[in-house]
Amino acid sequence: MADLPTKIQLTIVTRERKITEVEVDEVVLPGLDGELGILPGHTPMLALLKIGPMRYRVGNTVERLVLAWGFAEVLGDRVIVLAERGALASEIDPAAAEQERRNAEREMATLSSHDPEFALVEARLEESIAMINVYRDH
Repeated sequence: MADLPTKIQLTIVTRERKITEVEVDEVVLPGLDGELGILPGHTPMLALLKIGPMRYRVGNTVERLVLAWGFAEVLGDRVIVLAERGALASEIDPAAAEQERRNAEREMATLSSHDPEFALVEARLEESIAMINVYRDH
C-alpha cells in the first residue's frame, strides 16, 4: 500500500503573477458551494472558486489571502490555484478596501437587480468585504 503524502505543494497564480509557491499542511479554498478543506492525500478533483478568503497552514502559522474567481486542481500532494485576482493579507490596503466597499454599496443602491451592472458591482462589494475581513484577521 502506498504511503499518503504528509505535505501539499501549493501554487497560487493569477493572470499577472505567481502569488506563492510553498509546501503546506492544509489549504482552505473559497469553493463555489462553500469552503473546501484540503489535507495531504485528498481525493483528486477540480473545483470552481468564488470571491472570498483563502487560507493555508504551515505548521502553526496560518496565512490568509483573498481570491476572486478561478479554479483549483487538487491532487493528493499538490494544489494549483488559478485565480482571476488575488492578494495576500500583507498586500491589502484596508482604507482603499473600505472606500471600495462604500462606493459599491452606494452604486448598488441606485441599480435594479435586473440591471446588467448589478452583478459587477455586487462582485466588487464582495471582494472589498473579503479584503477587509482578511486584513482584519491576519
